[in-house]
Amino acid sequence: MLRSRRHFPLAALAVPLLCTRAVAGPLDDARVADSGFSGPTSGDLASIYWNPAGLGLLQGPQIMLGGAWQSTSVAVERASIDPTTGTSPGPTTFPSASGSSTLHPFRWPPGSSGFFAIGAGIGHRFGIALALYSPFSSALTMKPTADGELPTRYHLVDMRFDHTALATGLAIHASESIQLGVVPGFLFPSAHLVLDEDTALGRSGATLEDPGMAARYDLASSGLRAPWYFLSLGAHYRRGRFSLGLAYTSAPLGTGGLIALPMNDVQITPPGGAPADLCVTPTSGCPVGQLRYRLPSIYTLGATWTANEHWSATGIVRWLRYGAVDNITVLVSGPAASPVLGTTVPDHIVLYQGFRDSFDLRGRAAYEAKHYRLAGTLRLESSAVPASHVNAAAIDGWKLEPQVAGEFRVWRQVRLTAAYTFTYMFPVDTGASVFNPQAATACAAAGGDLTTPACQARMNGQARPSAAGTYHMWRQAVSVFTSFGF
Repeated sequence: MLRSRRHFPLAALAVPLLCTRAVAGPLDDARVADSGFSGPTSGDLASIYWNPAGLGLLQGPQIMLGGAWQSTSVAVERASIDPTTGTSPGPTTFPSASGSSTLHPFRWPPGSSGFFAIGAGIGHRFGIALALYSPFSSALTMKPTADGELPTRYHLVDMRFDHTALATGLAIHASESIQLGVVPGFLFPSAHLVLDEDTALGRSGATLEDPGMAARYDLASSGLRAPWYFLSLGAHYRRGRFSLGLAYTSAPLGTGGLIALPMNDVQITPPGGAPADLCVTPTSGCPVGQLRYRLPSIYTLGATWTANEHWSATGIVRWLRYGAVDNITVLVSGPAASPVLGTTVPDHIVLYQGFRDSFDLRGRAAYEAKHYRLAGTLRLESSAVPASHVNAAAIDGWKLEPQVAGEFRVWRQVRLTAAYTFTYMFPVDTGASVFNPQAATACAAAGGDLTTPACQARMNGQARPSAAGTYHMWRQAVSVFTSFGF
């Protein structure tokens, strides 16, 4: 397969990167700074992620290093379809499909499920910190079934993306009880996506979801790009045994949350062809593109009550603003001499998302002794994807997640923290899928009249192969953090 690193003006490729379901919500990496004890009311270096005002509680210089190993498994049981209409039910059945992913910090670019920070409390006036982490990471690879087919190919084959954040934090003491903090940061995205497009859509009398009519899109970014910018603001209040933390983290600034990531390595295999069919020469003039998608803003609220010298209870609520993620467009740009692009292979695809805001609720009880701490957390998260919108690239539902954690003082100011988390997503039955390939045929029969419901559905990205079926997801995560004080 050929790869091209040439750039073409006006190239744009927006693909459904946001919709993979391998972490909390469609995007959020729930383990990136979760040691089992950190949160919007804690006063450690993880505050640069949770609530920058917590940096005001630092005492002396500190270093925090950690990461998580996350293993996710999914299962997809697609409903049967009618091959002439693509709708359910029908005589064509699909074997159960499975997928998996692993996130860990030991890869390039750095940051996926990892966290590194260095900072210090300066007197009783300021707290400063510098951190490297990945607030949004996701990966999922769908596996072929025993017959070598991929039932989910028209929504997802393979995906991995990361967003590495380089952030600085500053907190000040506004009063004896109140700290205020701010974190400006840079966001460096990278991505890889593989999916198929059914080129038979909209053709009268064609057999839908025929593997021989599938065009394979394989897209990847390379190298570092100019960063996008974000901002976090926070406040922390502490009086007696009660602490309250409130924080806001913006989506990328100046773009309405939009990220436009050039995809330099693009391979498109037309039906029955090879990537070279889309190139001027075997080694140059191949298509390129751009990944365009939105990231959510996040609101976080936390409260801690210290019952006595040993016991404390914490509640955390996070509001993830996924509602802005709606339509995503694929526009492939290539050499004008290519006779395939725009005819056999679509150069303009719209993918429907229709996400909604989600809520992350956590309750935690912690016990602290002289040389160790223990904590148990129960987390409940609502789905960011309506059931009818769920597909292999957007597997999400209500989730229940218990976690246990322990922290031990290894030597003086050196502490080691370990946590284990299990996530169970309640199975999701899509019912009638929002994706209906018949809309493509009806729109073509209407001559592309955008006033018709079918053409409006196609314009919104809903005229794709059906994703009706039942979806499952399970995840395990082990987190290890080490902190050093001086």
